[in-house]
Amino acid sequence: MLQRILTVLITVPIIIFCTYSGGIWFFLMVTSLAVISLNEFFNLMKSKGLSPYYTLGNFFTLFFIVFIQMTLKHPAWESAFSVILTGSIISVFCAAIFIRRTAMATVNIAITVLGTLYVGWLFSYLVLLRDLTPHGACLFFLMITIWANDTAAYLIGGKFGRKQLSPYISPKKTVVGAIAGFIFALAVAFVFGMLTEKTYLPANWLQYIILGALIGVFSQLSDLSESLIKRDAGAKDSSRLVPGHGGVLDRMDSFIFAAPIAYYFLIWFIIK
Repeated sequence: MLQRILTVLITVPIIIFCTYSGGIWFFLMVTSLAVISLNEFFNLMKSKGLSPYYTLGNFFTLFFIVFIQMTLKHPAWESAFSVILTGSIISVFCAAIFIRRTAMATVNIAITVLGTLYVGWLFSYLVLLRDLTPHGACLFFLMITIWANDTAAYLIGGKFGRKQLSPYISPKKTVVGAIAGFIFALAVAFVFGMLTEKTYLPANWLQYIILGALIGVFSQLSDLSESLIKRDAGAKDSSRLVPGHGGVLDRMDSFIFAAPIAYYFLIWFIIK
């Protein structure tokens, strides 16, 4: 527990600084997290005897994030995003042809494309979220809501939880923990609205609650999805890079689904 707390005390201020500052600091943070997470995913697949194409996967993961960063200054480029996706799929198939290793070739192609989309594509929404408001207020909303959800689920679920949420995928997660996390996500979302609007009853309170609910649900589904990957690979953690927390992918797993869900809700229903 002490190791977990020390890690949080060191890393959280860095994350807050990079997110608030934006620019090169935020870009370097997101690309670093994405590249490390991708390679942890590939290493998990390698432990299963598969052979993902590391070079191509890393290249297109970086390309996704760099390109989405460029579209912030050149919005007209956004339509070309599908071209990059198409190019990544074709490139991976071509690599499989020239590597001439036919054993498990289809699976290796599939996990390379999956890793690139799962990490590169979905991590790029962190960049889009941060750009919606000055100094990344929307991304801070996501961060704080997810952290509240994860902390409540871990502490309350560990203390009072009995019935397992998904015994095969994640034996330590409980139904009580999931419910507690969801409730805390709603509460933090509402408090965030109070502080933002400086009132006890925000005018847009329902929007805050809905967004908090979406984050509460999809962050837990995202967490379980990463746990599914680890269980399939027979691993407890994605790596041991983060003391007391496992790997970077373990720390980012809740954001992978929640970030795009939050982004689309915001641009479709709130920021029009």
